[in-house]
Amino acid sequence: MEKLSLNIMNQKEYWETKWKSNFPKDPNNFAKKTFLLTKNKDYKTLLDLGCGDGRDSIYFAKKGLKVTAIDFSENAIKQLQNKLKLGSIENIHPICQDISNLEFPKNSLDIVYSHLSLQYFNDKTTTKIFNKLHHILKNNGLIFIKCKSTDDALYGKGKKIEKNVYLLNNHIRHFFDRDYMKKKPEKFKILNLRKTSLVYYKYKSSFIEAIATKQG
Repeated sequence: MEKLSLNIMNQKEYWETKWKSNFPKDPNNFAKKTFLLTKNKDYKTLLDLGCGDGRDSIYFAKKGLKVTAIDFSENAIKQLQNKLKLGSIENIHPICQDISNLEFPKNSLDIVYSHLSLQYFNDKTTTKIFNKLHHILKNNGLIFIKCKSTDDALYGKGKKIEKNVYLLNNHIRHFFDRDYMKKKPEKFKILNLRKTSLVYYKYKSSFIEAIATKQG
């Protein structure tokens, strides 16, 4: 099977092109739910993994959180930086950084937010990322994850890279099933796990959402 590492450049080119396009300006519902579940707690810092052009980061910042927004697309980060200049928003720190090589101090963040950003890696790299997230999250901190599920209409299409990982139109997707989402963040305590779906570009897009906490 083809290794994902051979496709890193193709994926970077894909997202650099993708983030030249216009995307919705409003925060998505997963971001709104994340804030509702954390607003009455003593949380001050949030890491937005794969922030894109920053619509969710901006939402969290306007709600009073200090946000670190990372994405490996330079175009996405530039779009976010331009938005911050226009909106005079100061409590967001954009960083061009690959999720698979996170560099943050231990126990430095209250919340980790991942909207469709952890679904592009093989199992080995996904494990590495979850271990690093556990390292950088504070005790009793929360992590919010949403990924494509194996119920998705695109599941199984394209070239199989490894179990539940496919390459389609030069774009890699890792589809999570319920057991994988439950077991993979093994160092975290899962608080909530559920399947969701919506119609996206005329096909059913299916997801798995998880909320977990770091204890000890």
